Amino acid sequence: MSHTSSASHVPPGPGGGKPPRHWAIINNAFSTDECERLNAAFKELDAKDGGLVAGRFDQKVRQSALVWLPESEEFDWVIQRMTRLAADANRDVFRYALNGFEERLQLASYGPGHYYDWHIDRGRGAVAGRRKLTMSVQLTDPKDYVGGEFELNADGRPFQVPVDRGAMVVFPAHTLHRVAPVVSGNRLSLVAWVHGPDFV
Repeated sequence: MSHTSSASHVPPGPGGGKPPRHWAIINNAFSTDECERLNAAFKELDAKDGGLVAGRFDQKVRQSALVWLPESEEFDWVIQRMTRLAADANRDVFRYALNGFEERLQLASYGPGHYYDWHIDRGRGAVAGRRKLTMSVQLTDPKDYVGGEFELNADGRPFQVPVDRGAMVVFPAHTLHRVAPVVSGNRLSLVAWVHGPDFV
């Protein structure tokens, strides 16, 4: 299986004429079979209503269902994969000081009428305040749902993340992003945050 990474292309600005790199796209981060395994895991685990940063809930901002992957041997392969992909993206694009994952990985499901309005993932809590990178993997075949577009807005121009099954986007946790309302079907994603010391 090949893994390819590409950063966003925007007009040149400060920094020696090199364009800023706001995110990384990693195609084929997970195979179709691996996506199916995680879909099955979501159905087996006890889903809860999706909340906001630092444990808050507001259905005007987010409506979804989620599960936190247990820390067990069954899911060690997921952690190992995400760790390697985070290291690759950070080396190639961001070059942040990182410590690793301080929260469990999340499976987030968006059904009809579900959405997550514009927000950032870096919060004020002891753990959320250390989030530096967000990672999101598309686990659902795009033919299985309508709506639910995942958009980033790092520079005032929204960018729609590719919907290829198994593709991953990695971006700074302080980047505005949203999941548009799902019209029909169900969209499932794997989400993780990589933590590290404060920016200086």
